[in-house]
Amino acid sequence: MSVNEAKHALNLVVSLARLSKASTLTTQELARRLGLSVSYVENLLKVLRAHGMVFSRRGPMGGHCFCGSVANLSVWDIVSVFYVAPAPLRHSGTREDFTGWLEAQYEQARIEFFKSQRFADLLGEKTPDWESEGCIERDTAHFEFVESHFQNHRDGVGRSHAF
Repeated sequence: MSVNEAKHALNLVVSLARLSKASTLTTQELARRLGLSVSYVENLLKVLRAHGMVFSRRGPMGGHCFCGSVANLSVWDIVSVFYVAPAPLRHSGTREDFTGWLEAQYEQARIEFFKSQRFADLLGEKTPDWESEGCIERDTAHFEFVESHFQNHRDGVGRSHAF
């Protein structure tokens, strides 16, 4: 899975977690809000459902909602479902190996950063205090925080890295 899938999934989960209790969003509404195709959103939802983060209901009153505990969730818990980091490399003394090792160390630092970020902080001031028994609905989702928080970052060598 890619970094873009992880970013889009994180935005999707934020939009569902901001919903008020007992409300849902349809796949079409999620796709419109996220600026993605319906089929792409369906694929994201399928993976999130398989990991128990999203509940979906079919029918005229159907839709999707976030289920789980916001308080115990880190950003990495969501991102890791879609993003697989490369395995750390060991330095064997050659320049090529050192570069690979250095990039792996950088990747590990990014993962630790995502693990330290609470998902509840992405939801803004009002964090819902609900547990997995129900889904919630909130005001219209605002993705500016997620986008600005996870934009490209310079690595000190002049390269920029998404996420």
